[in-house]
Amino acid sequence: MARDLHQAPFTLVLLIELVGVVSVAIAPQHWLRAVGVLAAGVLAAGLLRLVLTDEQAGLLRVRRRSVDVAFYWAFGIAAILVAVGLPQR
Repeated sequence: MARDLHQAPFTLVLLIELVGVVSVAIAPQHWLRAVGVLAAGVLAAGLLRLVLTDEQAGLLRVRRRSVDVAFYWAFGIAAILVAVGLPQR
């Protein structure tokens, strides 16, 4: 029986986001690193949405490909800019 890997891209992004959330739960003092991991997950979602077909993208597909990629990358870049722009303690 072949496994249905239809949601594998979404699962990958979800795992990246989970790493970010768990890392901030374990070490709250390093929350800026967690923001970077979360941003990387969103950027990865944008990349996957760009290179995969609509059927392969699964739950990463929300709207048209160009809109999805633009929003994923905009949110990822915005999160990185906020994290970099905040003062280090």
